[in-house]
Amino acid sequence: MRNRHHVWSLGVLLAALLVGGAALAQTPQTIVIDGVNDFLSVNEADVDTSDTQFAEIDLSHVHITNDAVNLYLGVEMAGGFGTTQMGIAIDVGTAAGGTDDPWGRAIEWSLAANKPDFMFYVNLDNNWQASYHWDGAAWAPLAAGPGALGMATGTSFKELAIMLGTLGVSAGAPINVEVWTTQDSPTKGPLDAAANDGSQLSTPGFTLWDTASDIPLLSYLPYTVQAAADPDPPVLTGIQPASYPVGTSFNVQFNEPVDATSAANTANYEIGLAIINSATRDASDFSVVHLELAAPLTASAALYNLRVTDVEDVAGNVITDNGVDNEKCFGLKEVVFRGRMSQLLANTAELPPYQFTVEGSKAPLTFDPIGDTGVMTDTGVDDIWEYTTTMKYDGDCGAGTASESFEWKFNFQGTTWEPLAGNRTHTLDLVNGAQDVIEVWWNDEDPTLFTTHDIDVIFRVDMSLSGYAPTDTVSINGSVLPLNFNVPSDHPLVDDGTGEDETAADGVFTGVITFPAGARKDVAYKFLLNSSYECDGQGDRSVFLNDELFDTIGGTLGPLALPTVKYDFCNRIWRPVEVVFSVDFNNTAWGSIDEFDVVTVNGTDNGAGFDWTVPSNTMLHDDGIAPDAVANDRIYTVSVVFPDSAAQNIEYKYLANDVYECPNQGNRFFSIDPDNFDAVGNPQILALDVYQICEVTDVPHGAAARLVLAQNSPNPFNPMTKIHFDVARAGRGELVVYNVRGEKVQTLRSGHFESGPGVVIWNGRTDDGKAVGSGVYFYRLTVGSDTETRRMVLLK
Repeated sequence: MRNRHHVWSLGVLLAALLVGGAALAQTPQTIVIDGVNDFLSVNEADVDTSDTQFAEIDLSHVHITNDAVNLYLGVEMAGGFGTTQMGIAIDVGTAAGGTDDPWGRAIEWSLAANKPDFMFYVNLDNNWQASYHWDGAAWAPLAAGPGALGMATGTSFKELAIMLGTLGVSAGAPINVEVWTTQDSPTKGPLDAAANDGSQLSTPGFTLWDTASDIPLLSYLPYTVQAAADPDPPVLTGIQPASYPVGTSFNVQFNEPVDATSAANTANYEIGLAIINSATRDASDFSVVHLELAAPLTASAALYNLRVTDVEDVAGNVITDNGVDNEKCFGLKEVVFRGRMSQLLANTAELPPYQFTVEGSKAPLTFDPIGDTGVMTDTGVDDIWEYTTTMKYDGDCGAGTASESFEWKFNFQGTTWEPLAGNRTHTLDLVNGAQDVIEVWWNDEDPTLFTTHDIDVIFRVDMSLSGYAPTDTVSINGSVLPLNFNVPSDHPLVDDGTGEDETAADGVFTGVITFPAGARKDVAYKFLLNSSYECDGQGDRSVFLNDELFDTIGGTLGPLALPTVKYDFCNRIWRPVEVVFSVDFNNTAWGSIDEFDVVTVNGTDNGAGFDWTVPSNTMLHDDGIAPDAVANDRIYTVSVVFPDSAAQNIEYKYLANDVYECPNQGNRFFSIDPDNFDAVGNPQILALDVYQICEVTDVPHGAAARLVLAQNSPNPFNPMTKIHFDVARAGRGELVVYNVRGEKVQTLRSGHFESGPGVVIWNGRTDDGKAVGSGVYFYRLTVGSDTETRRMVLLK
């Protein structure tokens, strides 16, 4: 569930979730929200242990207490099941309230004498937290987002602190609390409940995971708010725009109710050079003060600083002027959402007028309801739609920085979400200035990522190592139609010598798949033996449909014929391979290296002693004994045997006296080629490396709004060229060079890419160090779900 990321002007300091039993708490207490149970035993409200089938969804001990400012809830709950969520309902002593569930779970309250006035939810998978208040007609969202309520959910003891002012209660007030566990679906009811044991769907012998009808909850854990002294001064907890577009009105939040007179003194507030016309304490939530400025605050590349002095709480404690408890820094950034919608509009059956909206987790965006904000405008150019707003994000006064992430997504016609696997994420950061422009294609459907005509791909897989029987079926599944993931597969391969299969009964199975025009160029696939996939735990195989170079069998360009691969070896080698590493210390800062220095190499664990251990297990030598060619030439060499089933893609670095080279550069990389090399006299000899030159450097630069892959330079080139890129979102990825047949030539970089720019050098060689010939090559960068491809020319 996603809801509007309103500021919770009620000033919630949330730290812990609750589940419950019978309320006995009679001693006021201040609880530290840290996931550690420091509730007194007399404040245990319920023991609900072991009344479900699974401990992971069981609510154990429930605690309730309060001090002069907050109500504290704590519950022991192990967690550990996927999609588990926890809900909390609070009734403040009135019959009125909501009867439905704001997260759409199969839970209802129509039979309860007192309906809930407040609800709090957390998704324990991703720590998405949300709070709601019944406004008399519907559940009004108060706050939502990852960690938005401040709940402590990282341990088995969940804690939550809610301001008494938020609930509108004081000492002596009777309230009611209920807590339950559920899961992420509208068919999920209360798996465990603190007060409603008779309604919970999990019992020691049985669990009803899904229900066709809503489950009624009737009961609560009763609690009476205790009288408590307030010795602590108020603390400034935040500032938020009172409305959008951002203008002159702001809400200042404190951690407790503040005195009306001191709160109304405009001299007690500073926001840079802004003139403050008025300050007014909120009529119902005394922890909020409304500021009205003489002129609006605008997007800026600098932080705004709010400083509060001389404001008192209702007990007369004055806010501490220490630059921490009385100051908050924040940024205001103009954010331009620019959507390229041509692919969608060219294929939609919807008739105009069209509407696109930006939905999100950060104000003024919301996920629910759809279309209340974020309405985009057609620019009239190339089906590009835009929405511009100003967003406030939190900063660090001491460090002078500000950075905050949020989730968002496009919606079409109020009904159709982008069919991405998850929400998009963007980070607002002060270092990027006063404006962010986010420009993306709907569903990331850049036309260059799709084919313009049919392409036949010939797949061949060698089953000789798999132990297959003549009656077995070999097939292929994949991510792009006509491939799919149906099991049994819709696409069997043959070994009968017909069509593109060269020889019958040789153990090499062949299939031709025609990918139609408009197919996504990046295809993930795997082979199957009967109904079982190959390469368990190894990841998918991949192929790039290059429509500039291939079409169909009998066509002008001809099909893409992939090399024969060994079944069940997707990124592992099918036989042992000896690999020769060599590194040159000449003309480097280590040119004076001598026999007393120790040169080693570490890398991806091969299961046979080659790994990242320091001291290293793999020493290189310069003694003229094979594989080292010449003694004392400052070129150090070693051979390493990578056994059968070792990883095929290897990262590595050299060490001198147990200190790694290239500390500010990425790892070196190569791919083992078991088809052309072995461990019995035909080693794979890597190109000579130069110590401390790892060919990857990072260049300081502003963050990109999307993945950028620049044209290589020089182009054409000989013998080497530089490839610059800029990564918008950090993630795992790879930069790979392909030849015109779609075969991988060299993996230039693989692994984790940090956000920001970088550059890689290609020396015109393959992974095993062989020089390639003149011609056209393609280089493709993939980071996360983003992919860019360009062409380059090598001339000799």
